[in-house]
Amino acid sequence: MGVGFYVTGTVEKIDTLTRTAKRMAKKLAYEVTVYEDSMCVSLCPMGDLIFDWSADQERPGQWHVEMDCPTSPVGAGFHKAAIEFVEGLGLRDMTVDDETQYYTHRDFDRMNREHFYPWLRGLLRICHEQVEKNGAGQMVLCWDLNLYHPEDVDQTAAAPLGRYTWKYLSDLLEQQDIEAFADRFFLWGREQKDALFYHNKALYALWVQCYFRPSSRSRQDREINGAILADLEMAYQQDPELPLPYDAYLEVCKLHRRKPLIPKTAARLSFEFPIGYRRNLITESFGPLRLTLPGSYLYEWDESGSGTNVWYDDLENTPVWRVSGFQNTQEDAQFSERFGKGLHDLTEREIPNGRIRCGWQKVTEPDCTYWVVQAQAITGTWSYLITVAYDTPEERAGIEELLGRITAVARNRP
Repeated sequence: MGVGFYVTGTVEKIDTLTRTAKRMAKKLAYEVTVYEDSMCVSLCPMGDLIFDWSADQERPGQWHVEMDCPTSPVGAGFHKAAIEFVEGLGLRDMTVDDETQYYTHRDFDRMNREHFYPWLRGLLRICHEQVEKNGAGQMVLCWDLNLYHPEDVDQTAAAPLGRYTWKYLSDLLEQQDIEAFADRFFLWGREQKDALFYHNKALYALWVQCYFRPSSRSRQDREINGAILADLEMAYQQDPELPLPYDAYLEVCKLHRRKPLIPKTAARLSFEFPIGYRRNLITESFGPLRLTLPGSYLYEWDESGSGTNVWYDDLENTPVWRVSGFQNTQEDAQFSERFGKGLHDLTEREIPNGRIRCGWQKVTEPDCTYWVVQAQAITGTWSYLITVAYDTPEERAGIEELLGRITAVARNRP
């Protein structure tokens, strides 16, 4: 069981609610996104408050607002900040179901001691039990299911702020050193936005978001790299004794083309693995399809035609992957009779929960020559067209190796 709270209340006008949220968010450096019947307030990475509203059936002219907020993956500091933000919205008839009772007693240390530390201890105990039961594999802890899946590393646990060996976590459980580990596990575990908050915010960006590519490659690289440097330098400014991922800091400084501001004398934070899941292969989810690609690839949606998903790294002129998906709601998908015409070395094989066909061809145009690998994958009612364009024949082997990693998960027919 996780830790969190649930809120309900009413407002007369949704515009008043959203304006209040935006005004508060601007002051607190939060982000607000308003949709037709909901609102997302992002307090920090992993820390979103999703408010839903609907016309109140019992009170004509009123809107019923509710928000269910799991806080255990982020920490007690986020729990406190979320409670305070909700209070400032001015909801009428507000009720707060807070399992930590912090809304009532406002004792931060008690909330940590009675809820967040025991929750983290229980998580490590579950990890230990899985280790004894399975003995191999990878566990993913507190991971946003809307994100990619990090590359599997046997006998490790991948978490948003770092990868750990099972032995390391088992030793922590045996030593009962939960409070010290909490500072490295929770992004916002302390009461205020102190040095550790900015430090862990930067760690999240380094491990989960950073492509480790020059800021000149894209706006996304520039924003991520710049935010990492700003957060680490803020952490050092507030607490010069706090250990920092200094080697990663120097690397990002170089990618951002600026001189380091943190001196070499700063305390160093060490990890069992190199920082950054995107340094390696990652697995993207596209419906039931699981596609493994280099983590350094950028993603974009190409609206031309019927639209397609595109992954690429134009900095190194790497292969460009395009994936389109189609669903048949009436029956299971079948291979297209037209697919494969003009392709060389056409093959067909099984994948978990589906099948795939693929082949290649050379394309000659007036101003260039390139090669294309095409594949069609079917799984349940879904059919996918995968096209990979590349510049030299030698790249085909790597593309086919990645196609060999494609899997699918079983889905019930709609």
